[in-house]
Amino acid sequence: MTRSARPPGTGDAGTQTTGNETTGTQTTGTGSQENAGWTVFSYLIAGMAAYGLLGWLLAAVTHTPVLLPLGAIAGLVVAIGGVVYKYGRS
Repeated sequence: MTRSARPPGTGDAGTQTTGNETTGTQTTGTGSQENAGWTVFSYLIAGMAAYGLLGWLLAAVTHTPVLLPLGAIAGLVVAIGGVVYKYGRS
C-alpha cells in the first residue's frame, strides 16, 4: 500500500476527496439564475448611460439641455423593453 504525500481529504484541482470516495466539482445550473438580477441591473444602467450620452451630445450640438434627461429616460424605456423581452417570456 502506498501513502500519498497529500493530507487526507485533499485531491487534485477540481476534485474533492472524502475517505475512499472521489467526486468532481458539480455545478448546480443556477449560476445564470443567480446572476440574472445583476444582468438586469447592468442593462438598465447601460441603457440610461448610452442614451443619456447620446442625449448629452445632441444637447451640446443643438443647445437644447432638455435632451439629456429625455435621452436617459428613453434609454431606460428601451432597456426595460429589452429586459422584458429577454426575461419576461416563460
